[in-house]
Amino acid sequence: MNQLTMRSAGWIFFVSYVMGILFTAWISSKGSPHHDNLMLFLAYVAVGQIVLNVIPAVIWCRYRKISLRTAFRLHKVSLRNIILSLLIFALSQIILLFFHQITEVVSQWLGVSYATSHYPIADSLFSLGILLLSIGIIPPICEELLFRGVLLSGYGKRGLWFAAMVSSFLFALFHDNPYRLIELFGAALVSAIIVIRSGSIIPGIIVHMITNSTYVISSYIQGGDMLEGITTSEGPSLSILLLTGFASFITFMICRWLYARFDRPETEVRAKRIASAGIRSLAWIIPILLSIVVFVIKFWIGQSA
Repeated sequence: MNQLTMRSAGWIFFVSYVMGILFTAWISSKGSPHHDNLMLFLAYVAVGQIVLNVIPAVIWCRYRKISLRTAFRLHKVSLRNIILSLLIFALSQIILLFFHQITEVVSQWLGVSYATSHYPIADSLFSLGILLLSIGIIPPICEELLFRGVLLSGYGKRGLWFAAMVSSFLFALFHDNPYRLIELFGAALVSAIIVIRSGSIIPGIIVHMITNSTYVISSYIQGGDMLEGITTSEGPSLSILLLTGFASFITFMICRWLYARFDRPETEVRAKRIASAGIRSLAWIIPILLSIVVFVIKFWIGQSA
């Protein structure tokens, strides 16, 4: 059976990434109506996520006769692995908070203001439902299929940990916020580890839905962006930073203990057997480098505007 290669996975990401940027630029040129009308925002998300992030991968897999179930890691998962995934996800929030605080400190050192991504905030139960669908359900499913499905499968040819690192880096790049690169990389890495260890994308989708839905609901309750609510202009104090860092270390050790208690899936064993095949060329890195160039150019244009 044909399988995804690192090069094809990289180009699938690059195509989705660039088309998403162009689509957003086209919408923004019309005055960003998708931020003023929630139904348009839902349509914008559906096109961007389903058509631009998932369909290219589906077309390529069909063309190359690659199993969609294998490429997207749509495997069965035990209840034990789902519970362990949720525990690791919950505990990892302490580590991600530490990453957030580190980002605040670094931003202060560089003399720049920490900036969050901007999304609509619900102000009624109806708008809450629309945003839960357009932020809490559609993106988690589509982004997991792309990053923890296609990219993990493609880059897994060189080893699953390598695939986890690369796919997490591309996930951070994909969200186009240089101020949150460390946080997004950390969140993606947790999801990738969960998917790898459980042998299925299902736990990744679940924790991604919980993350996004928590953001939507918390922002609705406090009447403003949740991330701005945990961000301070003066940044965390040294004592808070040390306390969070120590708690993160303890949390990391607990997560390691939980990680070792997963039921080992057959898919993980098969992936390790083919990981030693090696790389015949460095052509796989070209779409990654191009994606970085696009990211930098987009950021530079945004700063100059």
